Amino acid sequence: MKKNSNTGRPKLYCDTRCRRRAQWARDRARRSITDTPSSAGEFSPAIAAEIQAVAQQLQEAAHRQAPLEVRFKLAQWLQREVTCYVAAAVQDERAVGEAWSTIGIATGTSEASARACWSETKVAAQLAAQPRNAAARRSRQLDAERPVDWVFTRPAGPVQRAAARVLQTYLTALRDAAALSIEDVARQARMPNDAVTLGLGGELIASWPVTCMVVTILGGEPRDLRMAWEAASGEADYSSAAEAERCLGGILRPLHLAAGAPSAPDLAARARLDPDDVEHALAGGLLDWQSTESLAAALEVEPSIVHPFWNICAQATDGSTGWRSVW
Repeated sequence: MKKNSNTGRPKLYCDTRCRRRAQWARDRARRSITDTPSSAGEFSPAIAAEIQAVAQQLQEAAHRQAPLEVRFKLAQWLQREVTCYVAAAVQDERAVGEAWSTIGIATGTSEASARACWSETKVAAQLAAQPRNAAARRSRQLDAERPVDWVFTRPAGPVQRAAARVLQTYLTALRDAAALSIEDVARQARMPNDAVTLGLGGELIASWPVTCMVVTILGGEPRDLRMAWEAASGEADYSSAAEAERCLGGILRPLHLAAGAPSAPDLAARARLDPDDVEHALAGGLLDWQSTESLAAALEVEPSIVHPFWNICAQATDGSTGWRSVW
């Protein structure tokens, strides 16, 4: 055998048999110093089950439009498991006597490439790098599942989108007052940066526990946002008269706080309303739409944010008053 001494250069052999004998000798030498399992067959069923579990998590993350960082992490994990499965499956075939030439045909590669990619030593090292005991697998699964447990939804329909803008207004005001960056909030909440960005922007609605955590980090009171969050997430039940009647107050309250909580006389002067009417509205009472529109403008928010909730409240309070807008 003639061997090139330069590192990384292909070795030169006198013929194919010489190459094969040299490969066998290298494999035997490596096996003598490597703790190699007797067969990869014990791993392949577990790996296949792992692939199914991770693929299901990825599908669920895609369905609920989880942040890209979450989906990317799951996709990487799935790719690693598939690579390990192929390696284990090849060794299963080798263990029952399948020739490298046949494996090469099955995998669409040459015999030499198959031998180089999936030699017993390489597969053993690859499988050894993967956690195979239950505790280690569960630990890795928990690390990957942590962000997936944060359920995010996208607001759909005019009511949910309007409520999402209320959340955006309130959370943005809190973040400005707290002087925290997106990175600061993400680090404290242990959330991906893009999830925080989309959540604060009203594009994604996080679960209530996550929303509470973010509001607390920003120095706010979660209870002030509860009704707006229920509306944005689709959990509000406006078929209940009591729920419908109180929804407008639940929207105006966080908007009032986001505006700096101005006093009723100040708001009344801006909106050209009676201070008692302003106090009545902020306490959850219903004014006519023109007055409510003026109050929204005084709070420096678009009336379209408030209108769906005024409409719900007006219909629940008295459908015959004629207050229902034709917007």
